[in-house]
Amino acid sequence: MKTIYLITMWSGGRPAKKWKSEVKPKPLPQGTGVSFVSVGTKLPVSVIGSISVEEFESGKEEFETGLAAAYAENTPPPKPQSTNIEPLF
Repeated sequence: MKTIYLITMWSGGRPAKKWKSEVKPKPLPQGTGVSFVSVGTKLPVSVIGSISVEEFESGKEEFETGLAAAYAENTPPPKPQSTNIEPLF
């Protein structure tokens, strides 16, 4: 499992834009925002204004998809479905 940071920019009391980062955001020198590297674009981002930073543990989805893949590998091939069509010759 790994830590994911969700950075949200707020406008008028509502979330305006959200980013994910794998590295903890650093406060800007002015103290009015943060800078981080976006997971989606792999580019550095600086956000100034009303923001919030939330920390989450990632891995549940990866764990579940890993289990789903393991189960998929162990499943037998599907049986052919019987049809009402019989060959004439």
